[in-house]
Amino acid sequence: MMMETTVNRITPQRACTSHTSQSSEKTGQTVQAAMATAVDQNHIAQRAYELYEQRGRQEGQALEDWFNAEHQLAGAAGK
Repeated sequence: MMMETTVNRITPQRACTSHTSQSSEKTGQTVQAAMATAVDQNHIAQRAYELYEQRGRQEGQALEDWFNAEHQLAGAAGK
């Protein structure tokens, strides 16, 4: 007497679908956050350079210009 067994096979693509989509979603969110940060840093750098020019291009205050630019842009974003 021969017994028949049924094997339910899941293909690797199907087995990983939920994990892949969750991983892809997290990766997408991370990429978006990184891009937003890069854009923010570009805006800050641009504003810091404008402050540098307004001061007559005097050297030695780059960090202060950066912090002032951050502060100004954060204040503008909060409005």
